[in-house]
Amino acid sequence: MSSNILPLQKKIRLLLLGLIFVSCLIYISESFELNAKSQRFLVKFLNVPQQFISNVLDEYQEFENAKIASLEEEILNLQNEIYENELQIRSLENSKSFTDYNFTEDNSTQLQIDSFDQMNFTCCNKHRVYLNNPDLNINGVFAVSQGNFAVGKTKNISNDEIEVRLLSDPEEYVSIKTINGFFCIAKGSGKRRLISCSNESKAVSYDLGDTFFTTGFDGIYPEGLIVGRLIDISNADSNIFQQELKIELFFDPFQSINKKVILHE
Repeated sequence: MSSNILPLQKKIRLLLLGLIFVSCLIYISESFELNAKSQRFLVKFLNVPQQFISNVLDEYQEFENAKIASLEEEILNLQNEIYENELQIRSLENSKSFTDYNFTEDNSTQLQIDSFDQMNFTCCNKHRVYLNNPDLNINGVFAVSQGNFAVGKTKNISNDEIEVRLLSDPEEYVSIKTINGFFCIAKGSGKRRLISCSNESKAVSYDLGDTFFTTGFDGIYPEGLIVGRLIDISNADSNIFQQELKIELFFDPFQSINKKVILHE
């Protein structure tokens, strides 16, 4: 048993040798910057697969973004096509009984609605949409329609855009008629998609749901544009022989952005 126990002097020598060995390793490590080099090597070693994975993910994300953008463009084109087809259907539905319908687009220019003043349209009496202006050198006041549906008329024309005052604007007037021969001058109500006109004679009958068309008498709107449908008939408070007619416009500015319109020159 005594032969297996190291003497004290030997223990001390082994301890000193161990301390010297550890000191040498620390010295060599500090001299050659082994810690920093090993750390950099480890970072580079781990960074290779991380960078590869990151590149793969970035390429996949770009592919997905391109695919999403392509699908969104296809959806937008389909929505525009459906909207224009619906306009044609509604136009045929409302003009099929109008035997005097003779509207043509020979002397007209096609533009596009770029923006819509939604804030003022919702809260106030300023009802406007704005068209792109492809450097048209024109002056004056022109009627604007979306297909066969009356929109309003131009107010300001600049090199950048054309401001259009909608029929529902309280400063806007339009001469309209029904297929039964009732005529009146309608005024914008200041409320969304609503105009009104008065009737005092009651010589011509009309009913809820009747469609109104432009007469062309004002010299601005061509005859036969579809304006709106009669939704309410009420007696005036001040005159029992007078009736107030409320007409809901077919043109909806909330669905008009990036849609084609016609400027009637």
